[in-house]
Amino acid sequence: MALARRERSVDTNAMRRRFLPLLVLLSCKPSQPSQSPPSPTSGTAPVYDVSVTKNGFEPARVEVPPGREVVLRFTRKVADTCATSVLVQGDPVKHMLPQDKPVEVRLTSPKIGEVRFACGMDMYRGAVVVSGG
Repeated sequence: MALARRERSVDTNAMRRRFLPLLVLLSCKPSQPSQSPPSPTSGTAPVYDVSVTKNGFEPARVEVPPGREVVLRFTRKVADTCATSVLVQGDPVKHMLPQDKPVEVRLTSPKIGEVRFACGMDMYRGAVVVSGG
């Protein structure tokens, strides 16, 4: 019986020696690849960055060309704000804004006028304003 225990102990030790380096390697692998700032899927749509700060949306006014697809990239930079989400006029989706993670919202600018956006409580507001022609 002592001999059987010793063989099992040797097998267990050999298994540990083989799998321990594998476990170490797996634990060193990052859980997520490093992320670069997102870019729009369409290379033709211009991207406009809008930050959420203690002062609200910055810039609050984004000038865009008429009748063109654009991307608004919202990034919430502060924790204490009511602007944890953004509502864009004409878009039924309430876009959540996690802190320090860019969120892209695509829209087509009107031929004239503006498209408003605001936080979920409508305390901070901004607009995409058509300029030029």
